[in-house]
Amino acid sequence: MKTEIAYCSGCGHEVRLVFTDPPARDGQANLREGAEVVCLDFHEECAGGKCPTTGTSGIVMGVRLARSHLNDEAFRTIHARCDGCGEITDLEVLDDTFAICPLCETTNRWVLLRLPDDTDIAVTGK
Repeated sequence: MKTEIAYCSGCGHEVRLVFTDPPARDGQANLREGAEVVCLDFHEECAGGKCPTTGTSGIVMGVRLARSHLNDEAFRTIHARCDGCGEITDLEVLDDTFAICPLCETTNRWVLLRLPDDTDIAVTGK
């Protein structure tokens, strides 16, 4: 993997970009087929719209970072049941609608419900 620093006009400062290693075959483009750009400085606010640095959908960039496990500290977590594997774990929040399971990498829809005693519970589902 190769890491570079680039200025992000969306957040107004430099960010760290990682270029993942592609599968073992040569391609014609600068970013070889199968390789991905992953922003290590992704945060929830990046999920809306497009990443101004890479032109990638913000939510796609969040999924790439979560699945790469290169910076798990970048994510707020919710304790909930994953729809994919059925395990109760700390899902990594991508935005106000989606969170990804660090165990099976399933993207889950989630919502916080307020209970009568003013506590919140995270619920996942379709």
